[in-house]
Amino acid sequence: MTKIAGLASNRGRNLLHIDDRRPGGAELAVVVANHEGAPVLDAASERGIPTEVVERDDDESREAHEERVLDALSSYDFDLVCLDGYMRVLTETFLDAAPTTLNVHPSLLPSFPGMDAHEQVLDAGVSVTGCTVHVVTEEVDAGPIVTQEAVPVYEGDDVDDLKDRVLYDGEFTAYPR
Repeated sequence: MTKIAGLASNRGRNLLHIDDRRPGGAELAVVVANHEGAPVLDAASERGIPTEVVERDDDESREAHEERVLDALSSYDFDLVCLDGYMRVLTETFLDAAPTTLNVHPSLLPSFPGMDAHEQVLDAGVSVTGCTVHVVTEEVDAGPIVTQEAVPVYEGDDVDDLKDRVLYDGEFTAYPR
């Protein structure tokens, strides 16, 4: 059974979906948020999943913050780290100390990396997008691809339409896989 440490900044819907599906018997061992008010914290607590909050101080380096995240994780047993909307670019400080760390990105990488993937997709006028589960490296959205799931782009789609379709039809399929 794979035990997962989830890192999220907001709702953590992919992490909660993985917890619902428990692919291969996987379970969430802990959820760490970098914002005190992240909705994923209440949702995880309601499910009996331990939570931690490690906010970054204004004058704190990325590496020092990651050391505190690693300290918060040190009392949990986990085999894999899964990011879900964790809006931090991780450095070697975290990546070298943690087990394999995965992320799901809302486009078919290497196309449309970064934070505004849905806008990029619509601006490019492509007919297919999707999501990519990849190993996290220090370079944003550039790690080895684990799996991808294609999702159609329909005429008249706006960012919200695309965002929902990619989440529900793409990410909810690919990330548990």
